[in-house]
Amino acid sequence: KLLTTVLQQLGIEEVDPAGEPFDPELHEAISMQPSDSAEPGSVLTVVQKGYTLNGRLLRPAMVIVAAEA
Repeated sequence: KLLTTVLQQLGIEEVDPAGEPFDPELHEAISMQPSDSAEPGSVLTVVQKGYTLNGRLLRPAMVIVAAEA
């Protein structure tokens, strides 16, 4: 928790898009998976969180995107 606080003070924010619509500017899709519960085109699972520094992307979040079942 201390590390997270220090990173936020330096302007580094986590990108954790679980349940949000897929955004190719912030997310890297590694797979698509059919899902009845999630809306198609939304992030189903976050494999690896991403990071931004003062609003600029350092590392995209690696995600699995929901597809139509």
